[in-house]
Amino acid sequence: MSTKRDTSNASHPTRNIDNLYCSTITYACAKSGCTSCAYKICNFDIALDVEFTRCVPNVRPECCPRAGDATKGGVKRSCEDHDDSSVENIILGYQKGMSVLTVGDGDFTFSLAVARLVCDKGSGRVVATSYEEEATLQKVYPDFESTLKELQGHNDVDVCYQVDATRLDDTLPKSLKSAQDGRQRKYHRIIWNFPCTAISSGQDGQNSAMEENKALVRQFVCNALPYLSLNGEIVVAHKTKPPYCQWGLEVVALEGLRNNTGTDEGERRGGDKEVSAANGIEFEYKGRVVFDKCLLKPYTPRKALDRKSFPCHDACFYVFGRSKVIAGDYQPTIPIQDEKESFNSVVPVTESMIGELRALHLRLAEAKQGDRSRKRRRKK
Repeated sequence: MSTKRDTSNASHPTRNIDNLYCSTITYACAKSGCTSCAYKICNFDIALDVEFTRCVPNVRPECCPRAGDATKGGVKRSCEDHDDSSVENIILGYQKGMSVLTVGDGDFTFSLAVARLVCDKGSGRVVATSYEEEATLQKVYPDFESTLKELQGHNDVDVCYQVDATRLDDTLPKSLKSAQDGRQRKYHRIIWNFPCTAISSGQDGQNSAMEENKALVRQFVCNALPYLSLNGEIVVAHKTKPPYCQWGLEVVALEGLRNNTGTDEGERRGGDKEVSAANGIEFEYKGRVVFDKCLLKPYTPRKALDRKSFPCHDACFYVFGRSKVIAGDYQPTIPIQDEKESFNSVVPVTESMIGELRALHLRLAEAKQGDRSRKRRRKK
């Protein structure tokens, strides 16, 4: 699926906003003048909006005032500058008391971020899993021990190694597959961030391995679905620039379910809303949510077995869930249409939102340029 499209109603090119959402916090941060968050939402790039990228160059995500204590323009800013109380403790759909399974976590910083969001005084549970052995992670990631120590400080967190996301039945410990009453354990969220086949050169996700990566995603969703609670969601985070946008995650993730049931592809294909049936469960793509790692501290995305981080301002969380949502304890990540009583921690990204942020940041850039010009004149 392309990340770009022409829009006759817009005065400038804009990204594909079909089924695209962003956190209310990310939006508020972009409106406060944060360039990093404006890029996350609007996905400006040189080919898409030359004027904007020339006037408002992108910055590292660490420049976001919510990234921690940061100094910008001589003013010390921190996440405390933003009032996050309005989100009612719901971040990207994560809520206190949830049971969450993370797979393929490299240094466990994502699992730790989720544990901070869902675990509270004995409620909530996180099962944090990695494909690697513990000794390997200790060798690669210098801060691994401190992350592990905090994770293990939670009584409601389990840490597991050598768990294969495509073979959960075979590699998950028995105690995490079955509850005390013998029934299969269920999770409200099952997440895999930036799945890719391992490439020794580090150039993962390239076109030469596209089919292999598609198969990886299909197998993961097939394996995860039986462990999902009634209204649970499977979430896959990935970059949206080429070649990753060419995977077609919103469709590929469901293809394995359809194939397992023998359903004819033509009967089930509906563009971005392709629905598959497995074990009596109708499952569908719900939408994308703009990736914002400042909402998930201390998470830092890293390549497999590499301590270095990678840029991902264009990334999104792809959300999959039941076609028919039944009333439950936890709200879905993507707001249900016409559900006026529920609190929404994410909002749709619209052309007017992008236009608003674009105009704001162009004005700010123009003002900064004016300030610099005046300073140069005074020096003369």
